[in-house]
Amino acid sequence: MITSEPDRVNAAVARMRQAGLRTTTARRAVLDLLAQAVVSRGHLTPAQLHHALLARGLTVELSTVHRVLRQLVDLGIAHTVPVGRTVTFGLADDPHHHAVCRQCGDMRQLPADAVAASLTAARALGIDPDTPGQPTGVVVYGDCATCRQVGH
Repeated sequence: MITSEPDRVNAAVARMRQAGLRTTTARRAVLDLLAQAVVSRGHLTPAQLHHALLARGLTVELSTVHRVLRQLVDLGIAHTVPVGRTVTFGLADDPHHHAVCRQCGDMRQLPADAVAASLTAARALGIDPDTPGQPTGVVVYGDCATCRQVGH
């Protein structure tokens, strides 16, 4: 398991190079932002990434952010988690699973051992969740304690 932010980015850059992709300013900046989001267990939307890049003084189009994210997902460097009507992106260097509040979008990581039985059940049904090169992930949707109290 890679734990430091620079190690996460360096490992992702190495995977991109192995796949024949150059380390462009946009790719590197998106990777840096995704690695920073890991600390808070967060994922980012393309719009959030775009705004953060602009705030750093990088002139980049939203379409470029989408293209970079698609490349990272295709390489298994990043993964997607649908939250409401949008899709969030996070680094996939450490296999993990998510619990997402349907109301506020709060996202938490689920321990891998807590999800192991579901993955085993999927395999028993003939579904292989361990597609080579693609991160495995289970997403559970529900309502967080705060939203249940507020009654959203």
